Amino acid sequence: MSILRWRHAPPAILAAALAVATSPGRAQTAATNTSDTTSASAPVPQPPEVNDLDSYFATWGQRTAWARATQPEWSSPIVTTTPLLEQRFRFDTQFQHSGNNTDTIDLDGGKGVDLIVGDTEEIQIAQPPYYIRTAATKKNELEGYNDWSFFRFKQRLLSSPSDQGNYIVSAWLQIGAPVGISKLTNHAWTLSPTLGFGKGWGNFDIQGNVGGVLPTAYQGKIGNQIVTNLAFQYHVLHYFWPQVEMNWTYYPDGPRAHLSQVYLTPGITLSRIKITHDLKLTLGVGYQVAVAPDYRAKPLLPTFDRAWIISTRLNF
Repeated sequence: MSILRWRHAPPAILAAALAVATSPGRAQTAATNTSDTTSASAPVPQPPEVNDLDSYFATWGQRTAWARATQPEWSSPIVTTTPLLEQRFRFDTQFQHSGNNTDTIDLDGGKGVDLIVGDTEEIQIAQPPYYIRTAATKKNELEGYNDWSFFRFKQRLLSSPSDQGNYIVSAWLQIGAPVGISKLTNHAWTLSPTLGFGKGWGNFDIQGNVGGVLPTAYQGKIGNQIVTNLAFQYHVLHYFWPQVEMNWTYYPDGPRAHLSQVYLTPGITLSRIKITHDLKLTLGVGYQVAVAPDYRAKPLLPTFDRAWIISTRLNF
């Protein structure tokens, strides 16, 4: 079965996650609540002192605990990239239906391993997204890897935990490589600089980001994108985070010049269920639906009409 090709995803991603999860420094972490951050009544861990490479890895758990304790305790939204620093393995699956009557399964969607590598820094090592598309005619069907946004660096700029200011501001840069099959690739490297932000009031929070997708070549053929996402969440019954997201993309140039598309994504996450002291599971589901513009075939907009999204995350 062709889906089994997924076993060839880079083994270094899983190896990195395993190395961190079994690091000696894990034993040094302070007690945390189900939101992976220190509760108001627990002592806040201090950032570790690092003198060499050995102490860097030995104190990984202490550094992670400090980073989590100094930011809000929210759950990451389904679609909107969170400004929070996260340490986890994430795998998402999308089941998309387009206005041209094609159905696409997007395996992973460019997620992977997020690692907190500094007091206020995170990196993501993503897996390549794998597409399976079926259609009424064979010529519109395809199967293979899409272009790969393989690396992201996130810098937390400002933050305050939930029991204090309850806010965060971060910036990140993601790099994409044109490694997809011929029917999917845009043949250009891409840079995606983004500013993320969030503010909470009690059990309610807003997370959002504004950024761009900038090809380094073929700009006239591909076009730049301005992407804005907003997620509205409410925390209930300890684990549950119902949410509604708005996802907007504007094309200032290229084949979709001066056009835009808007999606709404209602969803819910069952967040950070304790498996062991250091491992917590999050499950999420969302339904993304295009609300603008009306379907047009050339250029195709919206890029898909609706999609079910299933998100699985293992925080460590």
